[in-house]
Amino acid sequence: MSQNSWQNKSYGEYFENLEKGLNNENPKTINKNFAPKHQEKKKVYKVLRLRKWVLAVIGLFLIGTITASSIGAVSLIKKIASIKEESLETTSKTEEKVEDNKPKTQKISFEFPENTPDILSSNDARNAIIIDLSENKVIAARNANEKAYPASTTKVMTLLVASEHLTDLEDTFTMSYEITDPLFVQEASVAGFLNDETITVKDLFYGTILPSGADAATALAIMAAGNEENFVKLMNKKVKSLGLKNTHFDNVTGLHSEQNYSSAYDMAVILNAAMNNEFCKEILSTYQYRTTKTPQNPNGLLLSNTIFEYMYGSEPETATILGGKTGFVSESGYCIASFGEHNETKNEYIVVTFGNSSRWPAFHGQIDLYKNLSE
Repeated sequence: MSQNSWQNKSYGEYFENLEKGLNNENPKTINKNFAPKHQEKKKVYKVLRLRKWVLAVIGLFLIGTITASSIGAVSLIKKIASIKEESLETTSKTEEKVEDNKPKTQKISFEFPENTPDILSSNDARNAIIIDLSENKVIAARNANEKAYPASTTKVMTLLVASEHLTDLEDTFTMSYEITDPLFVQEASVAGFLNDETITVKDLFYGTILPSGADAATALAIMAAGNEENFVKLMNKKVKSLGLKNTHFDNVTGLHSEQNYSSAYDMAVILNAAMNNEFCKEILSTYQYRTTKTPQNPNGLLLSNTIFEYMYGSEPETATILGGKTGFVSESGYCIASFGEHNETKNEYIVVTFGNSSRWPAFHGQIDLYKNLSE
């Protein structure tokens, strides 16, 4: 059929035939001459013409279905929210129960009279404090609340926090170059554990304090919190729980950082908290300790506490220095946090000195302070 003949066909006749087909009349009666040639070879799809009442019923059905679905969805959402809320509540209660089982940290404070005398002028420490624990009172001080760099006395807090998170002293840790190499570059003091050496947790504790081992301190942090950064968060959480005002830690070793600081007063509080922990006090009071034998160290390592190495033989006759921790980086000067007791009265003291000019003024300075207290 030519285009002109198609255009001359009657559309009224075409639609009349189409309607008859839709009314279930024989589709073959539809005049095929009205179908364009390009559609003749295509598949024929039946067209349904729906009555208005049918459309209305379908519409009502769909609306009902959607409404029911919406109500069901809202109900489901509410149910999920309720379950989630119950779960959160249960989790919260569980966490509270766990917290209840942990030893509560009590804030420590010392009476600090306004007329507290200065420490001996012969001691050149920039920051210092002496506390009589029998009276819970500061009896001498110098710039005690001033922020200062604590160097390796930082490890007193490392010891305290690690002891609260690591209870299996026979658990082990394998040392690696990833820990020891950076510390070697930074010229940090180390206990001397070697690559691939398997070390007990107990050995790491003693290695952290006695020789001031940064390798041991880092290992404790990794065991307790996965890495040093997470462990430092625990240290600063402990800072808050102790109520310290002038302390923030940035690492576990005491290597210099502007964000790793404390004060003589705050360090005295930290040391006192460690003294109240029997395990920590035992380590801080130990002169020498030999680590477990390993293939890398067949005889173990003989560890000595630096505070006793320089004080034994020159202690004040009327007092005994029982333990503590030393520290030094060039930015901090020589630092010592110690505790001791009067040989007659048995009164205990804490003495913290930061920023001494060199080693001997630091150690002899502390000895003189204990002598002065005992006279």
